[in-house]
Amino acid sequence: MSISDFLIRHLHDALAGMPLERVLEVLAAQTQCTAILFDEHKQVIAGPVAGNALIQAMLTQEAGRAAVIDAHRLAIPQDASTEGTDPNQAASPLPAGEPELLNPLRAASLDHFAASIIHSGRRLGALSLGDRPRKPLDGETIQHLAAGLGLDSGALQAAAGQVTPWTAEQASAARDLLALTTELLATLDSQHVELGHRIEELTAVYNMVGLLAGTLDPQEILDKTARMVCAVMRVKACSIRMLDEATGELTIKAVHNLSNEYLNKGPVKVSENSIDSAAMAGEMVHIADAPGDPRTRYPEQARQEGIVSGLVCGLIFRGKAVGVLRAYTGEPHVFTPFEESLLRAVASQAAALVINARLLKEALEAQRYAHQLAYAGAVQRRMIPQAPPSFDKAEIAAVYRPIFEVGGDYFDFLPFSEGNLGIVIADVSGKGVPASLLMASLRSAFRGHAYHTYHLDKIIAEVNEHMCRDTSAGEFATAFYGVLTPDGRRLTYCNAGHDPPMLLRDGQIQYLETGGMALGVTLQSKYDRGLVELRSGDVLFLYTDGTVEAMNFNSEAFGRDRLADSLIRYAQSSPQMIAKNILWDIRRFRGLADRTDDLTMVVVKIK
Repeated sequence: MSISDFLIRHLHDALAGMPLERVLEVLAAQTQCTAILFDEHKQVIAGPVAGNALIQAMLTQEAGRAAVIDAHRLAIPQDASTEGTDPNQAASPLPAGEPELLNPLRAASLDHFAASIIHSGRRLGALSLGDRPRKPLDGETIQHLAAGLGLDSGALQAAAGQVTPWTAEQASAARDLLALTTELLATLDSQHVELGHRIEELTAVYNMVGLLAGTLDPQEILDKTARMVCAVMRVKACSIRMLDEATGELTIKAVHNLSNEYLNKGPVKVSENSIDSAAMAGEMVHIADAPGDPRTRYPEQARQEGIVSGLVCGLIFRGKAVGVLRAYTGEPHVFTPFEESLLRAVASQAAALVINARLLKEALEAQRYAHQLAYAGAVQRRMIPQAPPSFDKAEIAAVYRPIFEVGGDYFDFLPFSEGNLGIVIADVSGKGVPASLLMASLRSAFRGHAYHTYHLDKIIAEVNEHMCRDTSAGEFATAFYGVLTPDGRRLTYCNAGHDPPMLLRDGQIQYLETGGMALGVTLQSKYDRGLVELRSGDVLFLYTDGTVEAMNFNSEAFGRDRLADSLIRYAQSSPQMIAKNILWDIRRFRGLADRTDDLTMVVVKIK
């Protein structure tokens, strides 16, 4: 690694926190010189740091230290305009008889070089290297130094013997290194200023985050942001408008130090306002003179409010503009790049906080809704028979698979005192919570009328009246209600617009369709009773439309024919296995396609 590379690395380390003293140590060690850093008034900032034994010995005494600093200070030229470009000029020999020759080190012909640190045309300070001879120091020179500084000549002679004189090439390299170092120090100063801006910017954002920590109310976030912008940027006023996507209007959501008269000046639409549309597109929009700017929508109101200059930034979150933030001054002002960066940082943070607060609020509401839905689902599942009833003359099984926590499918078993068994299966229009509420109403109606009315057609008619009275247009239900006699040999039924149950006997399917219209459509609906005689081994299969309408990725429905084939295929199994195997047939057919409806099956096998 070269000397320059080594120094550059350490100077950049200094920017990250290395003390200046350490920078001088590196410089002194590489050149075997003394290194001192001065401010613009030639006062020592850091050093002296000795790079050879001679100066180390001299620095042990206050007189020696003062002489070293004085020799380096004398090397700094009065004219800073050329410093850092020609280090040789800073090291030009002093004319004989000049007062500077009174300095012992200058009189001993030890080399000293200095270069100014200049940034933006201003001298910030100077860096000097020196105190290394070009030839060995003779005894007379050592005696003169010792006498002038009050040092022991023997100790000084021993220290001087350890100093290696440098060649012309080494001296030239030291000058180049000095120029490079001062240039880097000037750059570091510029970076330090920029770093200060970044720190101020980050501090503002940090304070903003701390101020808003735990705040879940978007309005509170916006109000605090408006106040913070005025405090941090030292501007007259601030306003925040949020986009109403439905109307395209920017509605005022938060202000600081603006009158109600100004806020009520009129609507602000993005499509009609080039300032806000540009800001929402990601630009930083400068307004030098708001009342005189042709882009200003309400110039007279701005003049009356005392608004002169402005800076407008979009509130943008993950590439989406959700509003604008405006900072106003009461006098002409040219906003700096730093102020732009600061406002953009605050706007970005505010947008993120507002959107995240909204999302969190929505998530909490969704969570509460999910809890309520889960509770509703638990309540609804209690309305569904947990197990089929015991019936001497038949085996019974059921499958219930709602697509959501709650659903519109419904089945029930109604045991009567004389030994009859009522079986209900129904499908309410819609899905989710509305369907579940309608399902609960339908269940209540069936149970209320079935135990007090004898004839099935009359029961269905009364349930229909109940549905027509309690539902609005577009709400209805299909249902099948049948009653098995105690001996299991007769089924009386009524089908109210429901998918017809299948009666399987000896490999043949009979569909039970007698009845009438769906429930809740019209009060004028008429219903008929159906009657079938049953035999041992007959299988009665009831289902909802989610069974036959299950779709695969080719948009094909499982259909009634496939369902009938499955029923015939598994007819010799128990009702539980029939239901389970048909369910697996449907799943295999559907594959990975999403379910779109509730699915319910009831299987009755006559003994």
